[in-house]
Parts: sequence; C-alpha cells; structure tokens
Amino acid sequence: MKINIAQLRQAIGARQSFNFSTQAGHIAGEGNELWLRGPVEITGEAVNNGSLIAVSGLIKGTAAMNCNRCLTDFTREVAIPFGENFRDQSTAVADPDALSYHGDEIDLAEIVREALIVAEPLKALCSEDCRGLCPICGINRNDATCACETVSIDPRLAALAKLLPKK
Repeated sequence: MKINIAQLRQAIGARQSFNFSTQAGHIAGEGNELWLRGPVEITGEAVNNGSLIAVSGLIKGTAAMNCNRCLTDFTREVAIPFGENFRDQSTAVADPDALSYHGDEIDLAEIVREALIVAEPLKALCSEDCRGLCPICGINRNDATCACETVSIDPRLAALAKLLPKK
C-alpha cells in the first residue's frame, strides 16, 4: 500500500487521491490476526502542506466479532478514519510528531494496521440492547426467556430480608 508522491511534492497545496483494495489477512501480516474479515477498502487523500504531506483516509471492511454479553458471533460493517503527517527524511525536523518518508513513496501499511488495532472495540456487543446470558441457567436472553430467580441478596444483609413482607 504505497502511494507515489512525486507529482504531489511539486506544488504546495497539491492533492492526490488514493484507493486500495486488499484482504484483511494481508494487512495483519504473517502470524497475526485482525478483527476484520474479507475484503478491506482503503480510500483517502494526500495533501502537500509545504514541509509536510498530510495523509488522511477511511478504512472500510467487515468486522467479525463475538458478543461479550451473549457470546454469539456477529458481523458488522465498519468505517475507521485515519490520518498522519509525513516529512521528508532528508529535511530538518519541523514537526517531531510527523513520520518520515524517503524518496517518492509513502507506505501506508503500518498506519492502516495501527489504525485497525486502535479501533478494535474493547467490549464488542451484537446490539446496544443485548440482554446477555442468564447467570443461572445460561440461556441466551435475546432468544428466549427463563423462569430463573435472578434477584440476589447480599449475604451480609440476608437477616434484614427476613423482615420484609413476602410477595
């Protein structure tokens, strides 16, 4: 995933669009696995800002995850934005946060991989209103209901529960 910036470097304010299609496995690299599956499309634009080349874009793909509440597998279409500034390796450091490039190409593979790692959800849910599993019988509460009593009383307060009237 390299973009040729030879023409872009000629004029300040110049813009260049890019579009890549690849498989999620190619982005992850050998021996690694991403939470995206199947084809991944990367689109964006590079802009010459004078001393820096600003690259921004969007990663689109299908996420394959496992719900943290009900443990079902699900897929969801995702769009993940990314952006980074690049400076020529031979110039003085104008922006310490900018990545460097050498020659007329910028390789986006590592930036895309990092954006996907950072965007992976910590707690994947099949839906916002997922009811999860019953802690007593284990039934998926999204699919069926159970008659389990899920009200639990703190054992330290169990003596007080005897004072409450029975329903």
